[in-house]
Amino acid sequence: MLATKTCMAISDGEFQALRKIMQTASGIELADEKRYLVINRLSKRLRLHGFENFGAYLALVRQDPVERQMLVDLLTTNETWFFREPKHFDWLRRFCREHRGMVRVWSAASSTGEEAYSIGMTLAESLAGQRWEVVGTDISHSVVERANRGLFPAKVIDSIPREYLRKYWLKGIDEYAGSILAKSDIRDHIHFRVGNLNQRLPSSMGLFDVAFLRNVLIYFSGEGKLRLIRHVLERVKPDGLLMVGHSESLFGLDLPLEQLAPSIYRKTH
Repeated sequence: MLATKTCMAISDGEFQALRKIMQTASGIELADEKRYLVINRLSKRLRLHGFENFGAYLALVRQDPVERQMLVDLLTTNETWFFREPKHFDWLRRFCREHRGMVRVWSAASSTGEEAYSIGMTLAESLAGQRWEVVGTDISHSVVERANRGLFPAKVIDSIPREYLRKYWLKGIDEYAGSILAKSDIRDHIHFRVGNLNQRLPSSMGLFDVAFLRNVLIYFSGEGKLRLIRHVLERVKPDGLLMVGHSESLFGLDLPLEQLAPSIYRKTH
């Protein structure tokens, strides 16, 4: 028989301590049902360090900022795909038709970059001859590094329109076989950086015409959600658009927003 690795147990106190560290570092509030996700994603890290329990790992995280960032990277859910929630891209095309001048779009939780590159392809098609830029931010250093490469497994091609594949992507060969690489036509206009939405973003980012803040608010509640959206809106121009996930609601929040459609808002001032 083959030996199997068992997951390490985590006490109530250790789980609460990790929740507090995660909330302080990122603003993300881990729900009670995330307990087994924490165990599954961190057990390998404990074994790597030779720790036999979460108490020892907690001591390391508290004193080592590099390991603390690794904790955030491991516990941040990065599920994403190209052209997720297509109606948002229909609204982006509509915005481009009505806009004059350069268009800047922010992918505020960009993960590995599928959303930002989807935005980039949409802008390239909609803004013939006009200038545009996409900025992606994410709290995870590792996914920002991956996004900046513009390299994706070829299995994603089914979610990219065939015409866009031909125009904006290269098929990998040799060591890149089985991958696709974004052409410079869009890569030169898309930039990624580390950013924590739980904090005010630097003014050096400039202002954006459109911000995608999708499937982020589900990890926040109450004051945390309100604070995060206000931080995002500081970087959005008046009359700019904010797009959130279809399962997320801004109902009852005191914000300078007008709802245009489900999950789509206009900043009023």
